[in-house]
Amino acid sequence: MTDYIHPDRNKCLEYLKNYKTPEHVIGHCKSVAAVAYRLGAAINSAGGTKALPADQIEFQLFKREDDSVRTYYRQKTSEEGENRMLDLNLVLAAGLLHDMARIEERHWDVCADFLLSEGYIEEAKLVRVHMMYEFTNDAEHITETDLLCLGDRLSLENRYAGLDERMEYIIRKAEKSGNMQARPRILAKKEQTRNLLNNIEKNIGCTVDELMINLDYESIEKNEF
Repeated sequence: MTDYIHPDRNKCLEYLKNYKTPEHVIGHCKSVAAVAYRLGAAINSAGGTKALPADQIEFQLFKREDDSVRTYYRQKTSEEGENRMLDLNLVLAAGLLHDMARIEERHWDVCADFLLSEGYIEEAKLVRVHMMYEFTNDAEHITETDLLCLGDRLSLENRYAGLDERMEYIIRKAEKSGNMQARPRILAKKEQTRNLLNNIEKNIGCTVDELMINLDYESIEKNEF
């Protein structure tokens, strides 16, 4: 595995400030980073993952049967390596920067291209796929990308909300905009996510809701999640 240099918390916040990312989006990025980091730390404490190292994982594009419009990403290989610890510095940086360019069209690509220009190859890979990523089905092979997307799916703007509240918010938002067909598709995603969370909870010995009690979004630099 290549030893990548990841931007630390202060560097990430500097990027967000210089890009003029809105404050409420920065709050969301902090929440996603903190949730993903704490979850990853718990998984590492339980033995880590069997997934290949982050720099060896490739993604492939595919169409889902229930969605003829969007194109999704999933892991290209199901091969496994030796048990390893998840790269929490990568998770932290990707979480803090994933929505840096949210005000831009296709913000995930805009941000990923920026990160590539700064030399952050792994962060760029995670950010580019996070909007259309298909979770792994196997908690034992969870990746840094899964953690980023779980942090995003469990956060409601600037706080941990849990899966039920977050998914209900997305449904209401879609229906308010006139998309009355969104509920079945979102509920299917919710079920997929819940299955993964159930298996993670078996591995770490507590529920994710319990794990996130007293989460301090401002203590990222101290690793006190």
